[in-house]
This record gives sequence, structure tokens and C-alpha cells, in this order.
Amino acid sequence: FKPRVGDVVFFDAPMELESTVTNLDLGDGSEVASTKGKQFLKRVVAIPGEQVGVKRSEPYVELMSNGDQDGTRYRFDIIGPYSKPELFAESSWDRPQSTLARNEYFVAGDNGYRSVDSRVWGPLKDKYIVGTAKLRIWPVKDFGLIPPGPIQEIVKK
Repeated sequence: FKPRVGDVVFFDAPMELESTVTNLDLGDGSEVASTKGKQFLKRVVAIPGEQVGVKRSEPYVELMSNGDQDGTRYRFDIIGPYSKPELFAESSWDRPQSTLARNEYFVAGDNGYRSVDSRVWGPLKDKYIVGTAKLRIWPVKDFGLIPPGPIQEIVKK
């Protein structure tokens, strides 16, 4: 199966995530728990072959334009500023576009202001993806289909 933009994927923690949190200094002497053996949920923002970058903490993808007069289309994951940007490299919040390889996905958490995701540890390789999530079961009051994420398309002329 191939995840699509907007899908919520269930995945094993990639090595890049473990090395990122292992080297994390919270500044208060506390330690960050290991991600080894853990599984995570994140929303797919970009798929293989797409050019993805990050501007002011928000991932974006430049889409094909329909000619010069229409402008350039972009897909943004509108998640707002990160709550503690000083914890991670500056490149996590502003980075130029790069093209995802055929086995890479860019994923971001819906709670992006505090999510450790592809902005921090880079693209997610498909070998870590277990499947997609369709239902939310907890809390019980929110039981149902997972709602669409904060992904929007804009045209810049």
C-alpha cells in the first residue's frame, strides 16, 4: 500500500528519531524516554517525488503550476510555531525544499506546535510504516473517523 497526503500513518520509530531524542537536552536535567520499540501516528504531508520544505515551522510542498499566469500552487500544513524551538536545530523550522526519494514520506503531527516529526528528524522511510489509521477510539466522546488535518492549498502569483 502507498500512503496518500492527509493519511495518518502508524509507524515504528525510525533510527533518526531515536538519535534525535537521545541527544536532546531539555535544560532542566531531566531525561527523554527512549523511542526504541515504540510506535507513532503522524499525518502524511508529502509523498515520494514531491519537493518539501519548512518555513516558519510549517511544512510546505510546491505543486505543479498550470502556467505562469495561474501562479504556483503550494500545499501547507498549517500547524503554527513550535512551543520550544530552542530544543532542536534551527533547520527544523526553516529549511529549503528538497525532493523526497521514492521510499520517503514527510510526516507531521496534528499537534505540530509540540510534535517531534519530519521537521526535526527528516523524512520517514516507508520500511517503518505499518499502516494507516482510520478511526479514533479515545477519548470515547471523540470516537469516529479521524478528521482531516490542517493541510491547505494556496496559489501564489
